[in-house]
Amino acid sequence: MSDRTKTRNLQRGLLYGLAFILLWEWLRPLDDITDTGNLGYFVGFILLSITLYYLNLNKFLSFSIKVFFIVYSLYHLYADDTFLNPIAAMITDLWDNIGLTIGREWSLLSDMYRSLLFFILLWLMTYLIHYWLSVRKTMLLFYIMTVIYISLLDTFTAFDAKGAIIRIIVLGFLLLGMLALLRLKDQESLRATKFATGRWMVPLVIMIGTSSVLAFAAPKIDPVWPDPVPHLKALAGQNETGGGGSKLGYGQDDSRLGGPFYGDPKTVFTADVVREHYWRIESKDLYTGKGWERTGTEEADKKLPFNPGEEIPIKITEHDPDKEPDTETLKVKEQYSHIVHPYGINTVQGNEDGYFSINTETAKISSLQGEEEVKLEEYTVEYTNPVYSLKGLESTSADSFPETSELFLEKYTQLPETLPQRVKDLAETITADQENWYQKTKAIEEYFEKENFVYEQFDVPVPEEGQDYVDQFLFETQMGYCDNYSTAMVVLVRSLGIPARWAKGYTEGEYQRTIDTQYKTYRVTNNNAHSWVEVYFPGEGWVPFEPTVGFTGSSIVNYDYELPETEETVVPPIEQETPEKDLTPEDDSADSGSINFSIKALWDDAVTFVEDNWGKILIAILLLAIIAFAAFMARRRWLPYFLIPYYKFKKDDDTFPQAYVSLLKQLGRYGLKMDDGQTLRSYSRYVDSFFGTREMTSLTNKYERSLYGQKLTEHDWKQLQELWENLIKRTTG
Repeated sequence: MSDRTKTRNLQRGLLYGLAFILLWEWLRPLDDITDTGNLGYFVGFILLSITLYYLNLNKFLSFSIKVFFIVYSLYHLYADDTFLNPIAAMITDLWDNIGLTIGREWSLLSDMYRSLLFFILLWLMTYLIHYWLSVRKTMLLFYIMTVIYISLLDTFTAFDAKGAIIRIIVLGFLLLGMLALLRLKDQESLRATKFATGRWMVPLVIMIGTSSVLAFAAPKIDPVWPDPVPHLKALAGQNETGGGGSKLGYGQDDSRLGGPFYGDPKTVFTADVVREHYWRIESKDLYTGKGWERTGTEEADKKLPFNPGEEIPIKITEHDPDKEPDTETLKVKEQYSHIVHPYGINTVQGNEDGYFSINTETAKISSLQGEEEVKLEEYTVEYTNPVYSLKGLESTSADSFPETSELFLEKYTQLPETLPQRVKDLAETITADQENWYQKTKAIEEYFEKENFVYEQFDVPVPEEGQDYVDQFLFETQMGYCDNYSTAMVVLVRSLGIPARWAKGYTEGEYQRTIDTQYKTYRVTNNNAHSWVEVYFPGEGWVPFEPTVGFTGSSIVNYDYELPETEETVVPPIEQETPEKDLTPEDDSADSGSINFSIKALWDDAVTFVEDNWGKILIAILLLAIIAFAAFMARRRWLPYFLIPYYKFKKDDDTFPQAYVSLLKQLGRYGLKMDDGQTLRSYSRYVDSFFGTREMTSLTNKYERSLYGQKLTEHDWKQLQELWENLIKRTTG
C-alpha cells in the first residue's frame, strides 16, 4: 500500500471518527430528558454503520449486516428465551403497529416498534453523514444543527451540556478544518502527501487547542441581558400559580383558580377498560374564596399502607360485595407516584417490589418503596362499579348522621366568612321546592345547564382582589370550565348544610380501539384533566356529581322504588303459540338452509375482517404495488433469467426470430436503443462496438436471412443459442 493510500485512509478514518462522536452527542442527553433505555444498542448501531461506510463494503452485504444487527437488538431487548415464537411475535407486533401508524394512533405504538423506527432514523442519519463526508465534503449544516440542539436542551431541560459544548466546539472545528483541506485539494488538484497534510493539520490543531484552553480559563463576565427562559415559559402558559392562566393537566396547587388555561394533548396513560368512567386521584376540602387547599398538611395526614393485591383499607363508596369485580390495566406515559383509579376500587397491583398507601383525608393512593415514592409504568386495578340506591340517597337528611359526626359535618360544610350572602340565598332559591338532600343536590347540579351557563376555556377572567371566585362565576361571568362549575356546586351544596368536597382526576379519555368483546382501549391526555363534586350520603359513601356543562359524569343510580300495582300496571300473561312449520319447498332441505347460513356468516366475517383491518389491508396493497412497480422497473436485471430457460426449451421453427426480437427489447432497456431509421446491421455494429464482440452481428445476419425466406432449423437455433445467451446476459450488469 502506497503512502498516498495510507494517508488518504488515515484522513478518512479521522473524518468518520469525528462524525461518529458528533452524532453520538445527539444521543447522550436522552438518558437525562427521556425514559429511553439501553442506549448502548443505538450507539453501537451508529458505530457499525459509520464503520461499514468507511470500509466501503458491498451495498448488499452492508445492508444485511445492519438488518441483522437491528433484528438481533430488538430480539435481545424485547423477545423471550425461545427463538421462533418471539420472531413470530415481533412480526405480528410490526404488522399491528403499521396499522396503528396509518390510523395515527401513535400513543399506542409498542416499545419495540418505536425502537425500530429509531434504528431507521439513525440509519438515515449515518447515510447523510456518509454523503456529506464523501460527496459534498462539508459538515457545516450538521455541525450548526448539533450546536443548536445541545444549546436548546441545556437551556430548557435538566441536561447539563457544559462538557458536550466543549467537545462539539473542539472536534467540530477540527472536522470542518479537515474537510476544508480536502475540498482545497480537489479544487487545486494537490497531492495528498503526509508532509502537505501535516503542514495544514498541525497549525489547525494548535490553533483549536490553544483557543479552547484560553476560552475555558478566561474569566466570564455576568450576562448583560436578563434570562429570557422564564419569560418564554410564561408566554407558553407554563406558570404554576394559576393567576394568569394555567396549563391543562394534573397539578397539586389549586390555591388560586381562575383565568384561561392552555391545551396540552400529551398522553398521560392508556387504559384497557370494561366501561367508560372517571379516573379519580384525590379530593380537597378547604375553600378559601380564591381556590382549594387542604385542612392540615400532607405530612400530618394519616396514611394506611397495604400491599399489592390486598384489599384497600378504606372505601370511598359502598358497593355490592356479591357483584363480580372488573379488572383494568393502565400503561403510564407521563409518570406520577400516585394511582389513578375508578370509583369502587378494591385492589391495585403493579408495585410488587414495594407497597401502596392511601391518605385517609383525600383518598389519594401512592406507590412507595421504603420511604420513597416510586413512579410505575404499568399497574392493574380491580374495582366493583358502584350502583347507588335512589331509595337510600333520598332517605338521607341531617338526622341520618350520629352525634359523633359533628366534626365531619363541620369540615365538609366549611365556607369562608367572606362568602357573599347572595351565594347562600341562591342555593336556597334553587332548592326551595326539594324535600331531601339528594333532590337538593340534583337541583343544584342541573341548575347550570338550565340557566344557560357557558363552557369556556379562554375568555375566563381572574377574580379581582377581595372578590370571591364562586360569586364572580355565579353572578358576573356565568362562563368557565370544570373548576368554576365544580367549585360553585360544592359551595352551593355546603350552603345548605350538606357535606361535599372537591374531587379531581381525569375524564374517561378518548376511545382508541376495541380489543375484544369485553375490553376497549382509551387514551387519557392532559386535556382530560377534570374536577367534579363528591357529596356524602350515609350508607352510600361519597357520591360523585357532574355540574360542568357538556359533561355527563359516570355515576349509576338504581331506581329501586317498588311501583304500586294497579289495573294499568298489571300486565296479563301472554300466551305463546307455537307456529306450525311451513313446509314449503324452500324449507324442505335443512342442508340448504345451513349452507345459506354458512355463506352469510362467511360474508359477515369477511366484512368484519375488512372493517377491522382496513389499514393493514391498505398497507399490504401498497407494499405489493410498490414491489410490483420496483420489479417492473428492474426487469432488465431479472427478465433475461426468465427468457433464457423459456427459449431454451422451445422446439418450433419460430424460436430464434422470437428470441432475437426479445434481445432487441432487452438491449433497449439496457440503454442501447435503436434510432429511428437505423438498419439492423448498423445497430448490430453499434452493439458489438459497445461490448467489444461480434456476437450481435452474427445473430443479425442469421435473423436477416430468416426474414428473406431462408428457413432456420432447430439445429441452427442450437448453434446460435450460446451467442444469444451470452449477449442477453451482458444486459443484466
